[in-house]
Amino acid sequence: MDDHTDSAIPPEELSSSVHAQEVRSFRYGEYIVEEGGISNQFMAILSGQVLVMFRGKKVRVLDEHDVLGLESLFFKKPSAISAMALTSCRVAFYGPEALYHFLRNDARMSDRLIKSLVQQLVQTTQRIVDRDREFSLDDAKMRFFNNAEVVIKEGSHLTEFYKLVSTEDGLIATIQGKEIARINKPGEFFGEMEALLSLPSQATVTSNGQSVVQVYPSNQLSMMVELYPEVALQMIRNLASRLIDINRRFVDETA
Repeated sequence: MDDHTDSAIPPEELSSSVHAQEVRSFRYGEYIVEEGGISNQFMAILSGQVLVMFRGKKVRVLDEHDVLGLESLFFKKPSAISAMALTSCRVAFYGPEALYHFLRNDARMSDRLIKSLVQQLVQTTQRIVDRDREFSLDDAKMRFFNNAEVVIKEGSHLTEFYKLVSTEDGLIATIQGKEIARINKPGEFFGEMEALLSLPSQATVTSNGQSVVQVYPSNQLSMMVELYPEVALQMIRNLASRLIDINRRFVDETA
């Protein structure tokens, strides 16, 4: 794991006389907690977003001031979830003595802990309710790509299509090494045309910087469009925007 421990903890990251044992920085795709791991610490997110997964599937996304690891600490059991940095983030690690201090002596921190746990409970309950639907967009798995890593290779036969979650400098689409488009808007789908028409990939898509995408099986495209009309509209807009960009490039190069 490529992370580091900050040598000094800023005052705003302390509570009363209780110090965090350490504050660590995590990059895209790095694990903060691994399923089955054992720890005597709980964590507070200082900045960034953290993806919580159970058996490889998304459970919830945590933000600044949210906490994790309390259930494992309370019940002294291996972690039932894994937590991964969805963006660059900083996380404070506290020992069990800090938890008991907060609960007994620090009303502000106790309030923060309770609010975070209640919010996580609400999110998880909502996901259980959503599972009554035939298909959920959030069931898609996340995939992480480093700089210059290929997401799609030109000419390959795809069995999946994708939605951009986050990126540092965009995904670059090239044909025979020549850039034709750039995908840089979170929520933008790509690879859907090949999935819809059962065609081999028309371009190579490469991550420029670190990127995170959601992956959907191609055979779920028609179901997704049927259940989520707004997704179909978004795909049409994406394709229209790409067509306009390609036409503009063609005119500029032939002028």
